[in-house]
Amino acid sequence: MTRLVAHNLSCGYRGRQVLHGVDLSVEPGELLALVGPNGAGKTTLFRALSGELSATAGRATVEWNGMSREAARLSLRERARHIARVLQGETPAWAATVREYVAAGLFAGLGWFGAPGQSERKAVNKALDRAGASEYAERPVTELSGGEFRRVLIARALAQGAEALLLDEPAAELDLAGQMAVLGLLRDLAAQGAAVAFSVHDLNLAALAADRVAALADGRLVALGPPKEVLQPELIESIYGSPVHVGEHPSMDRPQISPIPPWIDE
Repeated sequence: MTRLVAHNLSCGYRGRQVLHGVDLSVEPGELLALVGPNGAGKTTLFRALSGELSATAGRATVEWNGMSREAARLSLRERARHIARVLQGETPAWAATVREYVAAGLFAGLGWFGAPGQSERKAVNKALDRAGASEYAERPVTELSGGEFRRVLIARALAQGAEALLLDEPAAELDLAGQMAVLGLLRDLAAQGAAVAFSVHDLNLAALAADRVAALADGRLVALGPPKEVLQPELIESIYGSPVHVGEHPSMDRPQISPIPPWIDE
């Protein structure tokens, strides 16, 4: 099992500090939602946990089989074996088919020049099916909608076979059914032992799906815990600057957040 840990982590870009003393873990068997306003440091935290960005203070570690290594010191191939990333802003770089694009996730096991065998082809087919992308597997990725391409990116991460997944806005550009399907898939992966974290702007999606919610503001971790503990109106208003009403979901023991628009008394 793979575990990702930020130990009093600070980091940033070209002298600009973004994260300040963050202590956080993504545990095996857990679905963690990372919330916070634009610029809070969500993507920066994921970059540090995945080893793409070095710490300026503290450290980010990857732990597995009793070992602990600094994420930034792992080779690209070692990182790919343990951590899969789904980026929000990725766009198709070339007109590969969906199947070929997903097969790129096999790099960790095959290297640049390895040829996929039967087991690898099965892994790609399974990933396509689980991400709901099988029906357009032979289409060029350049001809997909934004929501369809999100599914392809998730399928590629699944084909990679890593035990930790970090996903930037995985439900973005998906319709309601697609959002529920993706969140259900992430919950299933966590239930099977993966350490899964996703960033999300829609607080109700975090409330519905996550085991724990981590709230960032101005590069600092301001709250961490179960959705009902973290997603309180005072905290939400303090970090987003917008009042909300927090009630209870009518069908489950989860909070439900409703914005209070400024024009409500007009």
